[in-house]
Amino acid sequence: MALGPRLEVSQTQRLSMTPQLRQAIALLQMTNLELSDHIAEEAEKNPLLELVEPDPPDDIPVLPFDTVRNHDTESFTSLPSTRYSGKLDGLDSLENIEDEKTLRDSLREEIHLSNRNVERVNIALVLIDELDEQGWLTAPLFEISDRLGVSQAAIEEALEALQACEPVGIGARNLQECLELQLKEAGNFTAVMQVLTTNLDAVAGNELTRLETLADVPRHELDDAIKVLRQLNPRPVAYFVNDFVQIAIADVSVSLGPLGSWAVELNTDALPRALVNEKYFSEVAKDGSEASEYVTECRANARFLVKAMDQRAKTILRVATVIVRHQNRFFEEGINGLRPLTLSTVATELGIHESTVSRVTNGKYLYCQRGTFELRFFFVQGIRRSDGGSDMAAPVVREKIRKLVAEEQPDNVLSDEKIAKNLQEDGVDVARRTVAKYREAMGIPSSSRRRRKHT
Repeated sequence: MALGPRLEVSQTQRLSMTPQLRQAIALLQMTNLELSDHIAEEAEKNPLLELVEPDPPDDIPVLPFDTVRNHDTESFTSLPSTRYSGKLDGLDSLENIEDEKTLRDSLREEIHLSNRNVERVNIALVLIDELDEQGWLTAPLFEISDRLGVSQAAIEEALEALQACEPVGIGARNLQECLELQLKEAGNFTAVMQVLTTNLDAVAGNELTRLETLADVPRHELDDAIKVLRQLNPRPVAYFVNDFVQIAIADVSVSLGPLGSWAVELNTDALPRALVNEKYFSEVAKDGSEASEYVTECRANARFLVKAMDQRAKTILRVATVIVRHQNRFFEEGINGLRPLTLSTVATELGIHESTVSRVTNGKYLYCQRGTFELRFFFVQGIRRSDGGSDMAAPVVREKIRKLVAEEQPDNVLSDEKIAKNLQEDGVDVARRTVAKYREAMGIPSSSRRRRKHT
């Protein structure tokens, strides 16, 4: 067979990435706050794009579960930010656009990188959103435990993971704990320092005689300790205020409807509203001048932007509704009610690309009676059930392992094999090595170490 160069002609299809299409995909990833800023900037540059002051809508679009499947975008109620509907062709083709990181983003990333326990990560992500403007966690742990439906011990473990992140002192529940976290990190948490942190009122009042008696140290040592204490930062996020003080504004809310099913509502109050000023266009475009060409281009850009905003809102609502339908037990039972769910499952049901689901769930929040959660929170891995029932979410399996270990008797410490057998009897098809993997990820010692601890 002779070898040589030859010319072949073939046809391929490739989506042309226009600037407008890139903008539409960027809008899909933006939070509502970022979207508002972006639209305001565009309105300053485009005389045909007009911002509309928000008014509380009479009717908030609600999408019941039974209307999600097999519906295209045209079947959804128009939002206050739109003037016409339509699809954005090729929306799923652009890779994710990286946004500027905030401190909350950095904390989430650090939690993911430093923890293999998915349940601990999920709880820690909730705690990050609970932090106040000082970086403190002021909500009582028992309250968070009740809302999430997990043990307080699980909350404490997640808090410990959060407090191990930078900046030091993040996640402290009060001033004392904030200072102690910094002292421990620096290796300065001495007995004298402990006296000072437990008597901050005396430090503030400069009650040196009282403190000297309590610490039982010479005055010069006490003075040195107080000097170190005063150099600590009582507000962990002091240098990150501009990007940390961000309220997690819910994009959608979930409430129990009159028929006993969960209803998903779009938070239209958080959406910017804009329209195309057609009247101004008509006045300028009729003379056919150079200005006419300019406003024609401005109108096209404004129309596309308004259309992209409409599509973004509809997509968020559709994705959130599918998530809620799959995870409806969470809203009744808490974390133990989570079911396995993947991005591809949601994408397949809606007939959209998986990357679109990823963009929509990143930085978008859902509010319910249990708190405010990022949509990504609801995507969890699953464990197959041996009794033929629905797969069980990995966090639920880990909680079962935690409870088995917590309830074991000193004279009957459970090995990984025994734990696996107990779970199998409960219908959870899990191997011994999987139990060992989850146990280690949760920081639970092996059975031999736990047995030695009891002796």
